[in-house]
Amino acid sequence: MTAISKKAAPVNTDVEFNAIKEAVLDTPRGRWFLEEYARRNRNADTNQLLEAITSLGDSVGTADPANAHLDVLRRELQEMSASIQQTRFEISAIKPQNDDDNRIMAATEELDAIVTATERATSDILSATERLQDIGEKLRESGVDADLCDEIDTHATGIFMACSFQDITGQRTTKVVNVLRYLEQRVNAMIQIWGVVEEATAAHAPDINENDTRPDAHLLNGPQMDGEGVSQDDIDAMLNGEAVQERPKAEAGPKPAIKIASAPAEEEAAPAGEPIDQDDIDALFD
Repeated sequence: MTAISKKAAPVNTDVEFNAIKEAVLDTPRGRWFLEEYARRNRNADTNQLLEAITSLGDSVGTADPANAHLDVLRRELQEMSASIQQTRFEISAIKPQNDDDNRIMAATEELDAIVTATERATSDILSATERLQDIGEKLRESGVDADLCDEIDTHATGIFMACSFQDITGQRTTKVVNVLRYLEQRVNAMIQIWGVVEEATAAHAPDINENDTRPDAHLLNGPQMDGEGVSQDDIDAMLNGEAVQERPKAEAGPKPAIKIASAPAEEEAAPAGEPIDQDDIDALFD
């Protein structure tokens, strides 16, 4: 091993380091050497910092897909929030300003009235049909034509069949009423949970079908409820020129039977200023 290949022993003490430093600083070239060495080392540190920043940027760049997923999640949450706000507004629009204006309750009551009226009418029809069958049997026993009695019995049986289908219709309507009541309970529960009762409710829109182009569409509201509107007696009194007294809304009871007008008489219309009766009105349309 030659002397050139031998490695110098490392300097391990501060005394030797300071001695060499002082010796180098004593000459101009030594001082230049130390300054140049420090400058180059500073550049190396800066380059290392830039490399670290570049590496961090690359890492962030590789994380872009995750950030994209976060952006998608954020947009979905924003859309969910907007949907919830819209739902709150819609529910507040369903909630009326007063309980008397509840559309679901009104629809439920109207369907209940339909079921009640249908049951009453069906019961009357069945009673009348049974009476017809009894009359047919008596006619048969009295010696009336058997074919005529059989025809009466056949028609009575057909009425019974039709009423049985009407009963099924009433049962289905009752199911619809129960569904409406369930929906009303759930809507009220959501209103209480979300606290939309105190929010401003939307303006009540008239319940008119926009697709109905008939000029009297706003008048077609179906039969009046029990205890509401005017009775047949009120109509007769109005036609007779008498004052109609307004009945309390809470009054409920069976409606009076509709009066059937007699055959129109061949007479002149009543003079002006005198009350007219039903026969006079019928004569005007003949």
